Amino acid sequence: NSFRASTPVSLVPSSPPPPPQLASSSSSSSSSFCDSTSPVGPGDFSLVTAESSPSCDTHTSASDEYSAPLAAAEQNSPQHGSPVLDCGEWNGFKLIGDNIDKNIKPRDMRINNQTKSLHYFHAFAVKDRINFSDITTNAELVFPDDIDYGVFCPNDDGDAQLVSNFQTLVTRIFVEHIPHLQHLFGKVTHNIQHKYSKNMSIKSTVVPLGVIIKNENILNDMVDILDVLHQYVPKTTTTQTYDTCAEDGSTRTTEIHIDHINPILIGGDQLTVARVRGSQDALLNSESGMQRVQGLIPVIEDWHTKMCYMQVVWKRLYNTSSGVDKGTLFQLRNLINRRNVVSDVSKDTAACEEFMELITVAHILSAAVHITGVPDLEGLSKKILSSDNHFAAVSSIAKTLCSDVVTVSFAAKPSTGSADCVMEYAKETLSLGLLLLEFNDAIREGDGVRVLRCWKFLFLFFRAAGHKNYCIEAFHLLMQYYYTLTPRCAEQMLWGRFVNSVGGPGHNISGDLHMEHLNRILKDTVSHLGANKTPKSIVRAAKALGPLKDILAEFDKITGVWFTSKHSRRSEKEDLLKVVAELNQNEVFHYQPGRKHLLFPSMRCNGLLMCIDRPKLMSWMSVKAENILRQTPFTH
Repeated sequence: NSFRASTPVSLVPSSPPPPPQLASSSSSSSSSFCDSTSPVGPGDFSLVTAESSPSCDTHTSASDEYSAPLAAAEQNSPQHGSPVLDCGEWNGFKLIGDNIDKNIKPRDMRINNQTKSLHYFHAFAVKDRINFSDITTNAELVFPDDIDYGVFCPNDDGDAQLVSNFQTLVTRIFVEHIPHLQHLFGKVTHNIQHKYSKNMSIKSTVVPLGVIIKNENILNDMVDILDVLHQYVPKTTTTQTYDTCAEDGSTRTTEIHIDHINPILIGGDQLTVARVRGSQDALLNSESGMQRVQGLIPVIEDWHTKMCYMQVVWKRLYNTSSGVDKGTLFQLRNLINRRNVVSDVSKDTAACEEFMELITVAHILSAAVHITGVPDLEGLSKKILSSDNHFAAVSSIAKTLCSDVVTVSFAAKPSTGSADCVMEYAKETLSLGLLLLEFNDAIREGDGVRVLRCWKFLFLFFRAAGHKNYCIEAFHLLMQYYYTLTPRCAEQMLWGRFVNSVGGPGHNISGDLHMEHLNRILKDTVSHLGANKTPKSIVRAAKALGPLKDILAEFDKITGVWFTSKHSRRSEKEDLLKVVAELNQNEVFHYQPGRKHLLFPSMRCNGLLMCIDRPKLMSWMSVKAENILRQTPFTH
């Protein structure tokens, strides 16, 4: 009935995430895997020591098998004969996978020649850019009653830091969009720094692992997928031989094989992570940790989660019948004719996210106009330029806006809001939009601490909006960081969520988004195979993605083709100015008691977080935490 945690159990709700424990110099005997021929080594390389004291004489010999390095991925088989070495270099990595679906329509459709629907599993590995070798892998025991549930929810310190980041983002927007303030561009904080900013500016080492011809929707196939991926888990096997005496006086030799597994993370969307966990549950009765595939720790990624958050925002603010309500999302969508913005966010996530970012910027500028008491952006610009210190004036307006207008807080006391529901709707739109901007900026900078802070809010939003599956996965992620992972794995999960495919600051993306990019490239490649779309050719094309990308990059370099990682986007200035003018005309931030939208008659800013029943939330977390701790393998 005992469980173990990666951090001390005396966690205080108002304190920041506890720092990882550093391994002492006396505990430097942990071995590590190394392969000088591979650009990426095979994972978290501090061996888990299995303590055993058999009651009889034993003869122990180390097995020659351990996991294959990623350079041997194309062979899809473990490498043999290499000893465990201490190379002093960190070679940790993480796996990320997702399903890839492709419909192949025949040119000549017949009874026996119909459309083929392919459902395979695509994966890649990304090397850690941070050296975690000085962080301990020791696990600690903890009982469910020792869990501090306050660390799973935003606190006062987190709210203060979030508001500070909001001010930085708002200041950027002011300088970029308010006329005649471009001379302040050099004074704006364009990249919010963190302790690993330099590491996150390094180009990521990504190794495509190819396609597995299995369907993750089928349990048996998912088990086979995990068996294939489990070969990349760093592991050793020792054999202990026991000599026992039988009743007839003869000696019988018994061999016991003990697996020493160093778990690695496997990331994916909510469905993939749930299927990995379900497949591991189906294998719980297997004899060894290898057969139970305990070396793979499923963790949820950020891009698909952001899509779910957009669905929460749409459910809260978007209604196709609200075209007559001035200042609502649907009315503003019609105003600028954004017909690609639809009710179902999953059908065009990029268009909906781009629209939400535009609306958020427009609300920020309109709120600034209201705060300064000027009629429009030109008046706002003149007011700022008339001050002695232009940047101080911009910062002061941003601070007032984020403290008085924006409200994203779980620690705030519940309130009934104001009597102006139109203003409350505008504040809610601004607050939810700024949280989206903060989440995006944290991912771009590769800031795991900021992402974790956003996850605490997302957990509550999913809970309030009824997104059960993502709520559970968000709680799983928080439990993993604070309790169920070792300190080293917890830090890997926090800082290994990002991929920087080009290098440089602010160029990180979510791991599952990079997986989507690889899926798109693979689908394009498969589309050009013509009549040769066979499983064998698809597997071969998937394995060639890495070298193919390098060849194309070198060809572009030789031919002088200019390449940028950023998509060229048409200017949104006209759309933005039109939305700002509409908001200013309707005075959405000017308090007028009794106003309300027809479709949102009882809107309250921060209403989603305030409507959460806290006793029920604590009871729910208590039950889920106990179940998670009970099901977590000790090897984690």
